[in-house]
Amino acid sequence: MKIGIIGFGKMGVLHAGILNALDNVQISAIAEKERIITNYIKKIMPHVKIYDDANKMCSQKEIDVVYITTPVYSHFQIAMSCIQNDMNFFMEKPLTTNLDDTKKLCSELTKHDLIHSVGYNRRFVDTFVKAKDLMDNKILGDIYKVKASIYLSSIFSKIPSWRTKKTESGGGVLVDLGSHVIDLLIWYFGRIEEVSGETKSVYSGEVEDFAHMNIEFRNKIKGEFDTSWSIKGYRLPEINVEVFGSNGKLRVTEDFIETDLKNPVPQLDNIQMKISKQSLNTGVPFDLGGPEYAKEDLYMVNCVRNKKQSFVNVFEASKTQSVIQAMYDCAGKGSRKVEYVDQN
Repeated sequence: MKIGIIGFGKMGVLHAGILNALDNVQISAIAEKERIITNYIKKIMPHVKIYDDANKMCSQKEIDVVYITTPVYSHFQIAMSCIQNDMNFFMEKPLTTNLDDTKKLCSELTKHDLIHSVGYNRRFVDTFVKAKDLMDNKILGDIYKVKASIYLSSIFSKIPSWRTKKTESGGGVLVDLGSHVIDLLIWYFGRIEEVSGETKSVYSGEVEDFAHMNIEFRNKIKGEFDTSWSIKGYRLPEINVEVFGSNGKLRVTEDFIETDLKNPVPQLDNIQMKISKQSLNTGVPFDLGGPEYAKEDLYMVNCVRNKKQSFVNVFEASKTQSVIQAMYDCAGKGSRKVEYVDQN
């Protein structure tokens, strides 16, 4: 399988390293404008064809799938080029900088038979997968409440960057970090119906550094969601999800699952348990940046090989984009119904 990568920054290098290590997979083309980077590529990957025009690379029929790993402000145009050239594609999250572009992307995709996926890779983390399995098997009984958060110690100064420019990033911590948790919550509990809350900017000016939201799902589960990239003590992004049901509660992070149940269930040995990620490790052929990245890439490659649509495709990811838009629209203004691209 031949793969093209658009954008050879941190994420482009990460995916290239993983994909090149998979059986019968080869990075055959890279689109990158920065001369210093292309000179480096020529030295370490002399067989790779280099393009300075992403649209031209998307039209190359010998490529089986394109990876879009550029900043979010360029996602829409590049993804549209892939679609119009009937090119399968993987795109790092989030989809776009606004809901209007997401709608256009989804509308154009309905006219083409393509494999497409979006980089919400927490769906491939063993603990989050196991937690979903346990909840789907009703170990908590009737779920009525969820509390979720994601924090990172990253921004503590007013130094500008593309992340803090709304036209380039599409938003702040809510879209950058928070989107991972919103995607998990939709995966776990279905569509979010209504949101309300606040955002706050301390360092970033045009975008938010803090966000706190109240959420209500269509199945009437209530929730709270909190995120910031400006809290000390979090060297890496840390996700915490607590779920409450009629039979007790469950807490899941990337490192472990904790249960505290009222009554025993067949799926667990005890009502109070702590399940570590090590005990759930399913293994990957090559680990670079975390096993979830390898699982994500292996899954995408197999989807293309088997002509099977990804379960975290653009239409699925558009739900998260819809919720984020509603959260921005409601901030400090009361509650807001979520407008989905597909209202079914």
